[in-house]
Amino acid sequence: MKLGQRILLFYFLILGLLGWFVLDLVFDRVKPLVRQSAEETLVDAANLLAEMVAVEAKDGAVVVTPQLREALNRYAGRTPDADIWGMKKVAIHTHVYITNPKGIMLFDSRGRDEGQDFSLWNDVYLTLQGRYGARTTRTDPADPSTSVMYVAAPIRHEGQLIGVISLGKPGRSLSPFVDRAERALLIYGGGVLLLCLLLGGVLAFWLSRRVNLLRHYAEAVASGERVAPPQLKGKDEIRALAESVTAMRRRLEDRARLEDNVTLLTHEMKSPLAAIRGAGEILADEVRDPALQRFTENVVHESVRLSDLLDRLLAMARLEKLESLPAQRARVAAASLVADWQASRYALLAEKSVSVAVEDQVINVEPETFQLALFNLLDNALRFAEPNSVIRVHGDGHQLCVENRGPAIPDYALSRVTERFYSLPAPGQGKSSGLGLAMVQEIVQLHGGELIVENTDAGVAVTLILAP
Repeated sequence: MKLGQRILLFYFLILGLLGWFVLDLVFDRVKPLVRQSAEETLVDAANLLAEMVAVEAKDGAVVVTPQLREALNRYAGRTPDADIWGMKKVAIHTHVYITNPKGIMLFDSRGRDEGQDFSLWNDVYLTLQGRYGARTTRTDPADPSTSVMYVAAPIRHEGQLIGVISLGKPGRSLSPFVDRAERALLIYGGGVLLLCLLLGGVLAFWLSRRVNLLRHYAEAVASGERVAPPQLKGKDEIRALAESVTAMRRRLEDRARLEDNVTLLTHEMKSPLAAIRGAGEILADEVRDPALQRFTENVVHESVRLSDLLDRLLAMARLEKLESLPAQRARVAAASLVADWQASRYALLAEKSVSVAVEDQVINVEPETFQLALFNLLDNALRFAEPNSVIRVHGDGHQLCVENRGPAIPDYALSRVTERFYSLPAPGQGKSSGLGLAMVQEIVQLHGGELIVENTDAGVAVTLILAP
């Protein structure tokens, strides 16, 4: 699924859930709010009628005179023909009845229950107790739509409770208002949801378009094409990312050009150097003059040194192009690698009378690159080791330490010894190429580890900490 589609889907899901929650909450409140409004109106109307009925009271008792009965019946039979916010009201749906202080019905606008005892109905019972009386009753217990809400008001004469008047409002008369409110909520809610969906689609399209421009640019750069950076308007993270990709591309191109030039130059220099070295070795055999011998030996020595430098530069260039280890790791015996190094450096070890002590351990590494790192460390340790000393190689399965006895590294140089082309002169020798420890650090980083160089009481210890 594309990014824009995912954004739109999650946006719609979140918006839909939020809309459903809000509408569900509002729908749950619509009916109670309509009922509360109707109840408040009934309270006012009941108290108004209670005062009108109290006017007809005689001898402290409610009297339903023919005039009052006729007026209430005319009220029940009215056709108001009212337009209430678009809803037509053509009949009076309010049920009115009056009881005496004992709860006996004296008047019923429906003409059915006069003379009946209503003293146990909540609206009458609570009002006779001096409290607010109200009830809701279904005419058909199995049908919720037949419920009728009753609100009562006390009829008083000279401060004395002489009866109760109760007004009933059928729930069906309120249903049109509830239904209209729910329809309006659905229409407006659906419209808002659709509008938000459209806005979300525009946002998803905008983001997807910017990301696609950046993706096409990155793909073109990866394939080696020389393309212009995408022109993105506005200042946001995508534009910042595009600028970062452009800056990275330029730096990588500069670095690639430099590496290619170094590799080409190194290859081109190896053949002339081999010829110079060969010529120097031939001259050394033919020259008998001590002064000329020194010159020819210097030519051979420096050509060897340059050849070694070129080999290291090529190895360094190959390492820098690696993004990860070229092969799977394997368990390698450190003693075996050290033995191979000793065999190749036999003459140098004998010249300085330096021996090697190695602990028998197995480490999990990529063999070829790790051998290159270990040989560089041992060469460096031998170069600075004191005559008649011992180079110690020890550690465990996740780290390897090469320790020699010799001059300490000055404090100012400790943080720089892994820099390229930075080197310190060994006793009685000149500076090296300065690529050995830089190469070791590159290999350790490919292994996901860390290189630690530190002085000890007698010399220097270099530790390779490898990721498990």
